[in-house]
Amino acid sequence: MRKVIVSLTALIAIFVFLSSTAAAPNVTLQPSSTSVYAGQNITVDVIVNPDTQITGMEFEIEYDGSLFQVANVTEGNLFSQSGQSTLFYPGQAGAGTLKNVYGCILGNSSVSTPGTFATITLSSNPKVKGTSQVCLKNVTISDSNSKPVDVSLVNTSITVTTSKKSKGIMETLIESLLG
Repeated sequence: MRKVIVSLTALIAIFVFLSSTAAAPNVTLQPSSTSVYAGQNITVDVIVNPDTQITGMEFEIEYDGSLFQVANVTEGNLFSQSGQSTLFYPGQAGAGTLKNVYGCILGNSSVSTPGTFATITLSSNPKVKGTSQVCLKNVTISDSNSKPVDVSLVNTSITVTTSKKSKGIMETLIESLLG
């Protein structure tokens, strides 16, 4: 009888632990490509896959400032996907950082459907090649009670390759003659 009670107690404890452990919202940096020619732009989407109702988000990113600079930051559809009014601040770009990007739903609403929170356009240095890690930092997501929730982060890397050479007039002429 005692074994049955101990086994039942252990089973209940495991059930309570598993039911109280929720998966964290997933925040993923998704580049339009994993490589770019030197001197060209590339976009990186900040994708959020919530596991609960959320109302706001804030983040920073770090990257190799010798390879990239932030050209633009725009709001995605995460908080406005059902027509909600939002507040969005594109942050401040510095050497190798983008800080204080934040947004939220205005009013009494929340979302739990995945979406793009922001799209970052990075301009690559035309004179430098290499690979940069692009990493999320200081990510905060607020639930419907304005309380922070745990998050899971997926960072990325982008390689800058030598500029694509344009063909000279003679090379183009010869190609057109030879077919």
